Amino acid sequence: MITMAADSLNHLAGLPWAQISGAVAGGLVGGFSGFVANSVHARRETRRARRNVTSALIGEISALAHYIKSLFLTVPSLDGGQADPSDIRRRHFRGERDYMPIFRTLGSHVGVLPTPLPRDLVAWYTGLAICLERARELHDLRLQRDPDSIGYAMELACLQEASLAELVELAPPLLEKLGSC
Repeated sequence: MITMAADSLNHLAGLPWAQISGAVAGGLVGGFSGFVANSVHARRETRRARRNVTSALIGEISALAHYIKSLFLTVPSLDGGQADPSDIRRRHFRGERDYMPIFRTLGSHVGVLPTPLPRDLVAWYTGLAICLERARELHDLRLQRDPDSIGYAMELACLQEASLAELVELAPPLLEKLGSC
């Protein structure tokens, strides 16, 4: 082993200095070029992942905010100012479906977004989850038809409406932040 190292040194000693320095410089330049290329590639991949995540979330949040606003916050009324009971029944929902499949699928990738977007997204979707839980509870109260729970149901319905209105209000600034990524 020692004789091999000595042979290598003797071999290098016989080479001209320009050849040795050229080999070292070539190794350094090649290594640095590879580092730069990997960095550029990693940045491009991060940007592509961020764009994919934001596009999907923009679509889902836009659709959810639209449906909340048009189906659950706006109750059309008849000419006399009274809401049509069949229209109200048609708008009722139990909150049992998964209304956020894209967020559930992309949740682990939200970290590629710049701070504070992940926190804002989680807060928005947590608000939606709370509204879905409240919708389930309102549905259960409706099925019970207990006259003693009408007061509680009315309080819950008012809280639900305020929470849904807040989600709709928070959606545009959140979408704007996502769009600027």
